[in-house]
Amino acid sequence: MKFKFYPIESRIYDFLEFPGIVFLRERYEESKEDDDHKVPCFTDYLDFLNRAEIRLQPYIKEIELFYMKNFLEEYDFIGLITKVNRIIGYKSENQYLDMLLSLNEREINRSIAYSIITYNENIQEYSEEIMSRADALSLNKDELIAIIKDLPIDASSKWNLFLIIEEPVKYMRMYVELMLKIQPIFTEFYELYEEEVNKYGQYLVDFLNKNGSKGLEEITYSILDSTIINNEENRILISSVMQFAISISGEGRYNYIAWGLRMEEAFKRIKEINENKISERLKIFKNLGDRTRYEVVRLIASGVTSTKEIAKALGVTSATISYHINNLLQSKIIKIDRTENRYGYVVDHKLLEEIISGLKEDLKTPQK
Repeated sequence: MKFKFYPIESRIYDFLEFPGIVFLRERYEESKEDDDHKVPCFTDYLDFLNRAEIRLQPYIKEIELFYMKNFLEEYDFIGLITKVNRIIGYKSENQYLDMLLSLNEREINRSIAYSIITYNENIQEYSEEIMSRADALSLNKDELIAIIKDLPIDASSKWNLFLIIEEPVKYMRMYVELMLKIQPIFTEFYELYEEEVNKYGQYLVDFLNKNGSKGLEEITYSILDSTIINNEENRILISSVMQFAISISGEGRYNYIAWGLRMEEAFKRIKEINENKISERLKIFKNLGDRTRYEVVRLIASGVTSTKEIAKALGVTSATISYHINNLLQSKIIKIDRTENRYGYVVDHKLLEEIISGLKEDLKTPQK
């Protein structure tokens, strides 16, 4: 298993992804305060998305025609096109755009049909049989439209695809014109990261070539299984646009892995989150394993919140109950709540449900 970094293709990949980030900021903004996304560089990425979105606003209507708001990037127009017309081997984004302009109506619709079939049927490897089916569909627009109607995308996105397959050459030209208008903005943003992308790309392939499949599991903290990458030669692209994403395109001679520039930091954070969740579960189980604390929780759940009443019911001192309640508060099994101008203890049922769900997941409990 060998890995090779492709800096030029990394730039082309980011160029094609760049317009779609106008729809990313809102999604990431919603998770900004979530503990699961507190990666040190996450705020910087949000700033990048915000600045790029402002610069791209004059082209938003054109972008909406070719890129989807619901984040199903594989069904973006360019996502459907690049699955067949690979970016590997091109020397610049302009050279790739020239290739797109050279495609005829049949080739464009065949690319769209092929990609839709492989996505719908979860086919990873290149298939001549699928290409033959796609070729037939490219000549039968009614049948292709019928397939698009069943895609898991919104109505406006389906309508855009309908328009494109009716006049594919016209819309390809419109897409290329859009990308040429956006290109100076992309270049301005990409130059901020280009040196870092190239350094990190070389570091990553050196590390993976030295450590092999174990290195992949090490750098991803075993979140990614090494078996998902089984090509003899693996092309690595580094993305500064999709910094917190990994896209594995494992099809045919032109496979590649688009690795987000901040994914190594994200994997580290995910590992920390998982370890914290396990520690949290253990702390809760330990507290509930103490009979007195378990009885305290039962009484609080039944509505008894007075320390004195709990102490009387259990036949211990109020000081002992206060000690146990303090531990239960620290482990978050109970919390202080206010009801009708009175403060009292309540069981945090939502947290306990999450803990139980986590336990079932850890123990691979079969679904009913």
